[in-house]
Amino acid sequence: MQRCHVCSSPEFDCVIDESDRNLELDRCRSCGFVYLASWERSLENADSLYDYYAELTDEDLVRRHSPENRLRQQQLLRKLGSQTRGRKLLDVGCGDGQLLRTAEGEDWNASGIDLSSGAIALCQRQGLPASKTDFFDAALDAKRFDVVVMSELLEHVPSPQRFLQRAESLLEERGVLYLTTPNFGSLARRMLGGKWSIIHPEHIGYFERDSLRNMLRRHTGLQEIEIEANNIAPSTFIAWLRSRRAQSPAAPLAEVHQESRTGPDQELRRIIHGNRVLAASKPLVNRMVSRAGLGETLVAWLRKPSERG
Repeated sequence: MQRCHVCSSPEFDCVIDESDRNLELDRCRSCGFVYLASWERSLENADSLYDYYAELTDEDLVRRHSPENRLRQQQLLRKLGSQTRGRKLLDVGCGDGQLLRTAEGEDWNASGIDLSSGAIALCQRQGLPASKTDFFDAALDAKRFDVVVMSELLEHVPSPQRFLQRAESLLEERGVLYLTTPNFGSLARRMLGGKWSIIHPEHIGYFERDSLRNMLRRHTGLQEIEIEANNIAPSTFIAWLRSRRAQSPAAPLAEVHQESRTGPDQELRRIIHGNRVLAASKPLVNRMVSRAGLGETLVAWLRKPSERG
Protein backbone atom coordinates (compact mmCIF):
# COMPACT_ATOMS: atom_id res chain seq x y z
CA MET A 1 0.00 0.00 0.00
CA GLN A 2 1.27 3.45 -0.94
CA ARG A 3 1.93 5.69 2.06
CA CYS A 4 3.14 9.24 2.63
CA HIS A 5 6.85 9.07 3.42
CA VAL A 6 6.59 11.89 5.99
CA CYS A 7 3.60 10.82 8.12
CA SER A 8 2.88 7.30 6.70
CA SER A 9 -0.79 8.09 5.97
CA PRO A 10 -2.30 5.94 3.18
CA GLU A 11 -4.81 8.69 2.29
CA PHE A 12 -3.86 10.85 -0.70
CA ASP A 13 -5.17 12.71 -3.75
CA CYS A 14 -3.51 12.89 -7.15
CA VAL A 15 -2.62 16.54 -7.91
CA ILE A 16 -0.38 16.18 -10.99
CA ASP A 17 -0.71 13.45 -13.63
CA GLU A 18 1.79 13.71 -16.49
CA SER A 19 1.15 10.32 -18.07
CA ASP A 20 3.35 11.10 -21.10
CA ARG A 21 6.29 11.53 -18.70
CA ASN A 22 5.20 8.70 -16.38
CA LEU A 23 5.07 11.25 -13.58
CA GLU A 24 2.38 11.40 -10.90
CA LEU A 25 2.38 13.63 -7.82
CA ASP A 26 0.12 12.85 -4.87
CA ARG A 27 -0.85 15.04 -1.92
CA CYS A 28 -1.14 13.48 1.53
CA ARG A 29 -4.56 14.21 3.04
CA SER A 30 -3.10 14.15 6.55
CA CYS A 31 0.00 16.40 6.42
CA GLY A 32 -0.26 18.08 2.99
CA PHE A 33 3.10 16.80 1.73
CA VAL A 34 3.22 16.34 -2.06
CA TYR A 35 5.33 13.45 -3.28
CA LEU A 36 6.29 11.57 -6.40
CA ALA A 37 4.22 8.38 -6.53
CA SER A 38 7.10 6.42 -8.07
CA TRP A 39 9.79 7.87 -5.81
CA GLU A 40 11.36 4.47 -5.07
CA ARG A 41 12.09 3.95 -8.78
CA SER A 42 13.38 7.51 -9.10
CA LEU A 43 15.96 6.87 -6.37
CA GLU A 44 17.38 3.97 -8.35
CA ASN A 45 19.05 6.55 -10.63
CA ALA A 46 20.16 8.86 -7.81
CA ASP A 47 23.88 8.13 -8.23
CA SER A 48 23.89 9.55 -11.75
CA LEU A 49 21.75 12.65 -11.15
CA TYR A 50 24.63 15.04 -10.58
CA ASP A 51 27.18 13.81 -13.08
CA TYR A 52 26.99 17.22 -14.76
CA TYR A 53 29.28 18.67 -12.08
CA ALA A 54 32.15 16.68 -13.60
CA GLU A 55 31.58 18.47 -16.92
CA LEU A 56 31.99 21.98 -15.52
CA THR A 57 35.13 23.92 -16.46
CA ASP A 58 36.87 26.87 -14.83
CA GLU A 59 35.06 29.12 -17.31
CA ASP A 60 31.71 27.69 -16.20
CA LEU A 61 32.57 28.38 -12.56
CA VAL A 62 33.35 32.03 -13.30
CA ARG A 63 29.91 32.40 -14.90
CA ARG A 64 28.12 30.54 -12.10
CA HIS A 65 29.95 32.44 -9.36
CA SER A 66 28.78 35.78 -10.74
CA PRO A 67 28.99 39.10 -8.85
CA GLU A 68 25.20 39.07 -8.45
CA ASN A 69 25.23 35.61 -6.88
CA ARG A 70 28.15 36.55 -4.66
CA LEU A 71 26.36 39.70 -3.45
CA ARG A 72 23.22 37.73 -2.54
CA GLN A 73 25.31 35.20 -0.66
CA GLN A 74 27.18 37.94 1.20
CA GLN A 75 23.87 39.44 2.28
CA LEU A 76 22.67 36.00 3.39
CA LEU A 77 25.84 35.30 5.40
CA ARG A 78 25.70 38.69 7.09
CA LYS A 79 22.10 38.12 8.10
CA LEU A 80 23.00 34.66 9.41
CA GLY A 81 25.87 36.23 11.34
CA SER A 82 23.46 38.63 13.02
CA GLN A 83 21.28 35.69 14.13
CA THR A 84 24.01 33.53 15.71
CA ARG A 85 26.74 33.79 18.31
CA GLY A 86 29.39 31.77 16.45
CA ARG A 87 30.76 31.46 12.91
CA LYS A 88 30.87 27.70 12.32
CA LEU A 89 28.80 26.75 9.26
CA LEU A 90 28.00 23.46 7.51
CA ASP A 91 26.71 23.57 3.92
CA VAL A 92 24.83 20.31 3.28
CA GLY A 93 24.80 19.53 -0.43
CA CYS A 94 27.44 22.17 -1.13
CA GLY A 95 27.49 21.55 -4.90
CA ASP A 96 30.23 23.45 -6.70
CA GLY A 97 31.11 25.44 -3.59
CA GLN A 98 29.65 28.88 -4.34
CA LEU A 99 28.57 29.52 -0.75
CA LEU A 100 31.82 28.13 0.69
CA ARG A 101 33.83 30.41 -1.56
CA THR A 102 31.83 33.47 -0.48
CA ALA A 103 32.00 32.44 3.19
CA GLU A 104 35.80 32.45 3.04
CA GLY A 105 35.74 36.19 2.40
CA GLU A 106 33.15 36.80 5.12
CA ASP A 107 35.19 35.37 8.00
CA TRP A 108 33.16 32.16 8.45
CA ASN A 109 34.58 28.82 9.54
CA ALA A 110 32.66 27.02 6.81
CA SER A 111 32.79 23.46 5.50
CA GLY A 112 30.69 21.55 3.02
CA ILE A 113 29.54 18.01 2.35
CA ASP A 114 28.05 16.44 -0.76
CA LEU A 115 27.52 12.94 -2.16
CA SER A 116 28.49 13.97 -5.70
CA SER A 117 32.11 13.08 -6.49
CA GLY A 118 32.09 15.65 -9.29
CA ALA A 119 30.91 18.42 -6.95
CA ILE A 120 33.55 17.62 -4.33
CA ALA A 121 36.26 17.50 -6.98
CA LEU A 122 35.21 21.00 -8.09
CA CYS A 123 35.35 22.30 -4.52
CA GLN A 124 38.72 20.76 -3.84
CA ARG A 125 40.09 22.14 -7.11
CA GLN A 126 39.25 25.59 -5.73
CA GLY A 127 40.86 24.77 -2.39
CA LEU A 128 37.53 24.77 -0.57
CA PRO A 129 36.92 22.71 2.61
CA ALA A 130 34.49 20.09 1.29
CA SER A 131 34.28 16.33 1.55
CA LYS A 132 32.20 13.48 0.17
CA THR A 133 30.35 12.73 3.39
CA ASP A 134 26.86 11.46 4.09
CA PHE A 135 24.85 13.81 6.32
CA PHE A 136 24.15 10.87 8.65
CA ASP A 137 27.77 9.72 8.82
CA ALA A 138 28.87 9.04 12.40
CA ALA A 139 31.94 11.22 11.76
CA LEU A 140 29.68 14.26 12.17
CA ASP A 141 28.13 13.14 15.46
CA ALA A 142 30.65 14.88 17.71
CA LYS A 143 30.53 18.16 15.77
CA ARG A 144 28.28 21.14 16.39
CA PHE A 145 27.56 24.08 14.11
CA ASP A 146 26.19 27.57 14.59
CA VAL A 147 24.57 27.45 11.15
CA VAL A 148 23.46 24.55 8.96
CA VAL A 149 22.53 25.43 5.37
CA MET A 150 20.36 23.16 3.21
CA SER A 151 19.73 24.92 -0.11
CA GLU A 152 17.48 23.10 -2.59
CA LEU A 153 17.99 19.79 -0.78
CA LEU A 154 14.72 18.63 0.82
CA GLU A 155 13.00 18.06 -2.52
CA HIS A 156 15.60 15.38 -3.36
CA VAL A 157 15.29 13.16 -0.28
CA PRO A 158 12.68 10.49 0.56
CA SER A 159 12.33 11.34 4.27
CA PRO A 160 12.81 15.10 4.66
CA GLN A 161 11.83 15.02 8.34
CA ARG A 162 14.95 12.93 9.08
CA PHE A 163 17.15 15.61 7.51
CA LEU A 164 15.54 18.29 9.65
CA GLN A 165 16.01 16.19 12.76
CA ARG A 166 19.65 15.55 11.85
CA ALA A 167 20.26 19.27 11.32
CA GLU A 168 18.68 20.00 14.68
CA SER A 169 20.99 17.49 16.40
CA LEU A 170 24.09 19.06 14.82
CA LEU A 171 23.22 22.64 15.74
CA GLU A 172 24.54 24.46 18.78
CA GLU A 173 21.91 25.83 21.13
CA ARG A 174 20.41 28.93 19.53
CA GLY A 175 21.93 27.83 16.23
CA VAL A 176 20.12 28.47 12.94
CA LEU A 177 19.02 26.16 10.14
CA TYR A 178 18.64 27.99 6.84
CA LEU A 179 16.88 26.06 4.09
CA THR A 180 15.33 26.67 0.70
CA THR A 181 13.06 24.41 -1.33
CA PRO A 182 10.61 24.93 -4.23
CA ASN A 183 7.16 26.24 -3.28
CA PHE A 184 4.44 23.95 -4.62
CA GLY A 185 1.93 26.69 -3.84
CA SER A 186 3.71 29.20 -6.09
CA LEU A 187 2.19 31.20 -8.92
CA ALA A 188 4.51 29.38 -11.31
CA ARG A 189 3.19 25.95 -10.35
CA ARG A 190 -0.41 27.19 -10.50
CA MET A 191 0.16 28.61 -13.98
CA LEU A 192 2.18 25.74 -15.42
CA GLY A 193 0.90 22.72 -13.51
CA GLY A 194 2.97 19.66 -14.36
CA LYS A 195 4.92 21.69 -16.93
CA TRP A 196 6.59 23.74 -14.20
CA SER A 197 10.30 23.16 -14.76
CA ILE A 198 10.81 22.21 -11.11
CA ILE A 199 8.57 19.15 -11.43
CA HIS A 200 11.02 16.40 -12.38
CA PRO A 201 11.63 12.75 -11.49
CA GLU A 202 14.75 14.02 -9.69
CA HIS A 203 12.50 15.85 -7.22
CA ILE A 204 10.55 13.43 -5.05
CA GLY A 205 8.94 15.77 -2.51
CA TYR A 206 7.30 19.20 -2.57
CA PHE A 207 6.15 21.63 0.12
CA GLU A 208 3.85 24.57 0.53
CA ARG A 209 4.41 26.90 3.46
CA ASP A 210 1.73 25.23 5.61
CA SER A 211 2.94 21.68 4.95
CA LEU A 212 6.53 22.68 5.76
CA ARG A 213 5.38 24.24 9.03
CA ASN A 214 3.31 21.15 9.77
CA MET A 215 6.32 18.86 9.32
CA LEU A 216 8.54 21.06 11.48
CA ARG A 217 6.01 21.06 14.32
CA ARG A 218 5.33 17.32 14.13
CA HIS A 219 8.91 16.10 13.85
CA THR A 220 11.30 18.69 15.33
CA GLY A 221 11.71 21.18 18.15
CA LEU A 222 13.00 23.85 15.78
CA GLN A 223 11.43 27.25 16.22
CA GLU A 224 10.36 29.31 13.23
CA ILE A 225 12.08 32.66 12.84
CA GLU A 226 10.39 33.19 9.48
CA ILE A 227 9.30 31.25 6.41
CA GLU A 228 9.11 33.31 3.24
CA ALA A 229 7.84 32.49 -0.23
CA ASN A 230 10.10 34.56 -2.47
CA ASN A 231 10.78 35.22 -6.15
CA ILE A 232 8.65 35.20 -9.27
CA ALA A 233 10.92 34.50 -12.21
CA PRO A 234 10.48 35.95 -15.74
CA SER A 235 11.16 32.48 -17.13
CA THR A 236 7.83 31.37 -15.61
CA PHE A 237 5.87 33.63 -17.94
CA ILE A 238 8.05 32.69 -20.92
CA ALA A 239 7.40 29.01 -20.18
CA TRP A 240 3.67 29.69 -19.81
CA LEU A 241 3.53 31.36 -23.23
CA ARG A 242 5.43 28.47 -24.77
CA SER A 243 3.06 25.98 -23.17
CA ARG A 244 0.13 27.76 -24.82
CA ARG A 245 1.72 27.24 -28.23
CA ALA A 246 2.97 23.68 -28.04
CA GLN A 247 3.61 20.83 -25.69
CA SER A 248 7.32 20.36 -25.13
CA PRO A 249 9.20 17.78 -23.06
CA ALA A 250 10.80 18.85 -19.81
CA ALA A 251 14.49 19.69 -19.95
CA PRO A 252 16.96 17.74 -17.82
CA LEU A 253 17.33 19.26 -14.37
CA ALA A 254 20.94 20.26 -15.10
CA GLU A 255 19.66 22.42 -17.98
CA VAL A 256 17.01 23.95 -15.71
CA HIS A 257 19.69 24.96 -13.21
CA GLN A 258 21.92 26.32 -15.97
CA GLU A 259 19.03 28.35 -17.42
CA SER A 260 18.37 29.91 -14.02
CA ARG A 261 21.98 31.13 -13.91
CA THR A 262 22.43 32.32 -17.49
CA GLY A 263 18.92 32.95 -18.86
CA PRO A 264 16.37 35.75 -18.40
CA ASP A 265 16.22 35.32 -14.62
CA GLN A 266 19.94 35.96 -14.23
CA GLU A 267 19.80 38.85 -16.70
CA LEU A 268 17.03 40.47 -14.63
CA ARG A 269 19.18 40.05 -11.50
CA ARG A 270 22.00 41.91 -13.25
CA ILE A 271 19.65 44.73 -14.25
CA ILE A 272 18.28 45.06 -10.71
CA HIS A 273 21.77 44.89 -9.22
CA GLY A 274 22.88 47.77 -11.46
CA ASN A 275 19.89 50.04 -10.80
CA ARG A 276 19.54 51.70 -7.38
CA VAL A 277 15.78 52.25 -7.64
CA LEU A 278 15.08 48.65 -8.69
CA ALA A 279 17.47 47.27 -6.07
CA ALA A 280 15.77 49.34 -3.35
CA SER A 281 12.29 48.19 -4.42
CA LYS A 282 13.15 44.49 -4.57
CA PRO A 283 12.67 43.81 -0.80
CA LEU A 284 9.21 45.41 -0.90
CA VAL A 285 8.18 43.35 -3.94
CA ASN A 286 9.48 40.19 -2.28
CA ARG A 287 7.52 40.94 0.90
CA MET A 288 4.30 41.35 -1.11
CA VAL A 289 4.92 38.13 -3.06
CA SER A 290 5.82 36.25 0.12
CA ARG A 291 2.76 37.50 2.01
CA ALA A 292 0.58 36.13 -0.78
CA GLY A 293 2.49 32.82 -0.66
CA LEU A 294 3.13 32.95 -4.41
CA GLY A 295 6.93 33.02 -4.63
CA GLU A 296 8.70 30.11 -6.29
CA THR A 297 11.07 29.42 -3.38
CA LEU A 298 10.31 28.71 0.26
CA VAL A 299 13.03 30.23 2.44
CA ALA A 300 13.00 29.08 6.06
CA TRP A 301 14.97 30.47 9.01
CA LEU A 302 14.71 28.09 11.96
CA ARG A 303 16.31 28.17 15.40
CA LYS A 304 17.29 25.40 17.78
CA PRO A 305 16.01 26.53 21.18
CA SER A 306 18.14 26.68 24.28
CA GLU A 307 17.64 23.81 26.71
CA ARG A 308 17.02 26.49 29.32
CA GLY A 309 14.14 27.83 27.26
